[in-house]
Amino acid sequence: MQAMRLFRSLLRLLMLAAGALIGLGLFLIAVLAFVAFLLVSLLTGRKPNLQFRVNKNPWAQRREPAGDVVDVEAREVQDAAPLPLRAPERR
Repeated sequence: MQAMRLFRSLLRLLMLAAGALIGLGLFLIAVLAFVAFLLVSLLTGRKPNLQFRVNKNPWAQRREPAGDVVDVEAREVQDAAPLPLRAPERR
């Protein structure tokens, strides 16, 4: 009975230690990747782009790109005629 209890406790301790080592290893990999990314950015002289696109609605269908682009020339109207102030028509 005592041996089984000791074995179970040692097994739990071993699993806890293995999980902690895996977690620490993943954390170190992330830190090293960040440092490498930072060094590459510093050496190339480019500002790191840390903005990621997140689709607000991943289930929305993708829209096709707009067709023709129309170029218009806008101009400001200097002396616009005042609008008449009258009640709207009833239908």
